[in-house]
Parts: sequence; structure tokens; C-alpha cells
Amino acid sequence: MHDKRKILDMVQDGKISAAEAAKLLEAISAKPVSAKASKIIFQVIREGELRPKVNIAIPLKLAKIGVHFLPKNSQIKAEIGSNNFDFSTIDWKEIMDMATSGETGELFYMEVDDENGKQMIIKISVE
Repeated sequence: MHDKRKILDMVQDGKISAAEAAKLLEAISAKPVSAKASKIIFQVIREGELRPKVNIAIPLKLAKIGVHFLPKNSQIKAEIGSNNFDFSTIDWKEIMDMATSGETGELFYMEVDDENGKQMIIKISVE
């Protein structure tokens, strides 16, 4: 997902053409489908640290059911460093659709700065 955003940003900035972007998007989406994808992993990692601050692994079947119980228009907020992050801005349905269609690897990536100016990485992946 992070790679897709970079490609779209390059088109927006005029660095590559739409045709070049289409080829790149096709190439990165041609990942082999893994029948072994069984869990979705949510992590918050502080720059320079080896262990994640948050590391949650949920069985894919349970996550697929749970996403239906998220109230529409709800706000799910957390304080990460000095930032308040609104998790309701994440398109959970899209992430679950990708995960259950066999997509593996990183599905969501975001960087925010903590109170000391270090980066905190929020990552959702499927294994």
C-alpha cells in the first residue's frame, strides 16, 4: 500500500506519466497469493527501537468478523507520541478485502512524529 501511494505521488508531482504508473502498479500488485495468510498484524514501531511499542496479531477469520462490528462514523482515537491519531480514518473494509483476497505483506503504512521528533511507524500487515 505504501508503494502504491509513492507511485501516485510521483504522478501527481509530474515525475512519471500515468502509463508508467500503470506499469509500476501492475508490477507491484503481481505478488504471489499465499494460501497460508492467517493473521493480520497491527504494529506501532518507534524509530531506532528493535521491538514494537504495539504488536497485535489477530487471526484473519476473527478480524474479518470483527470489522463488521465497528460502528459507522465512530471515532477510534489513540495518542501516539504527541499526536492524536484517528484510527477511524483507516478504511478497514478495504484492508480486510485485500487480506481475505490473498494479499499478503504490508497493507497500511503511516509515519507520525513523537514528542521527541522521532518517527513512529503505524503498520498493518498480513502473514
